[in-house]
Amino acid sequence: MDIDDLKIKSYLEELHRQTGGDIELQVSMHDLGAAIGLDKAEAGSLAEQLIMQGQAELRTLAGGISITPEGLAVLGISAPPPNSAESDLHLGVGPVADDTDRETVHLLTKEIKNEISGLSLEYDLLEEIVLDLKTIEVHMLSPKPKIAVLREIFRSLQETFATANVGEVAARLKTIIH
Repeated sequence: MDIDDLKIKSYLEELHRQTGGDIELQVSMHDLGAAIGLDKAEAGSLAEQLIMQGQAELRTLAGGISITPEGLAVLGISAPPPNSAESDLHLGVGPVADDTDRETVHLLTKEIKNEISGLSLEYDLLEEIVLDLKTIEVHMLSPKPKIAVLREIFRSLQETFATANVGEVAARLKTIIH
């Protein structure tokens, strides 16, 4: 193993340490480098190598990265199972949202807001997403919010994320609204 391989392995191990192995958490690629004594340029270069190898994922244009299941595998660690409570989210089939539906809507809107904060979207797409989220918030003020209305707004959001090439969010929304 040469010096470059050792640096990459140290960098990946530090990424694992700082994220606790959680593939959803992101940290600054530059902070990772600083933690193991690298300058910004070298930290960026190592992050780029890990991203190209599929062991890390770029989450923000500012340099936020996360470890991937492949990165965990390189370290000999298996990826944790997905959070079953969130992966089971779906809208009910009744005409009016019940407490479970209200909680699902709350979790989904929170997740979407977190996701868009790390994206660099065209203004029109961002505006469309924000307006759909505001429409959901207003609709949820009703004593009897309609599932069909919520489903259509989430469908609109799903199409917008697909247009913006944010396939992961689009796919997640698609499974929830169907």
